Amino acid sequence: MTKDKPKVGEQPPKSGAFAPEVTLLKWSSSLFRRKPKAFLAGVAATLVGLVLIWFAFGSAIYVVLAVLLLGGALAPVYFPQGFVLTNKKACQVVFFSREGFRWQDFDEYRLFGDGVFLHLRPTDMRMRYLKGLMLYFGPSNREQVLDLIRQRIGTLDQPSGQT
Repeated sequence: MTKDKPKVGEQPPKSGAFAPEVTLLKWSSSLFRRKPKAFLAGVAATLVGLVLIWFAFGSAIYVVLAVLLLGGALAPVYFPQGFVLTNKKACQVVFFSREGFRWQDFDEYRLFGDGVFLHLRPTDMRMRYLKGLMLYFGPSNREQVLDLIRQRIGTLDQPSGQT
């Protein structure tokens, strides 16, 4: 039995690190749909802060500057978050920013009522407690997300780095 060789000009299928990235699951979630009261509280607190800035500095330029600075930091409160799970990484998309980590960078996950927190493998003491990626479930994809995470990271009882 001989193995078929690729024809001239054909590329053999790629595997491993050189395989093309394939989207496995994609969805979006917003704080307004998940927790409307928290969304309204965030909007109210931001408006109170902007009014205080207006009275403290008396100029619209400071209010515009505060909106620009707070807009990026509070984007998950105001804008829907998109989530993309591929064969290589997990990504979170908020407004114009995209944050993604490779699956092998995660060592465990924690399940919450409205989502799952993917904990990054610590590289230093500061990152041990502060870094990770929160994936909020969509309206009807809880089991799909959990199945994919279990395949990539492991189960809650046995993370992928342990035997």
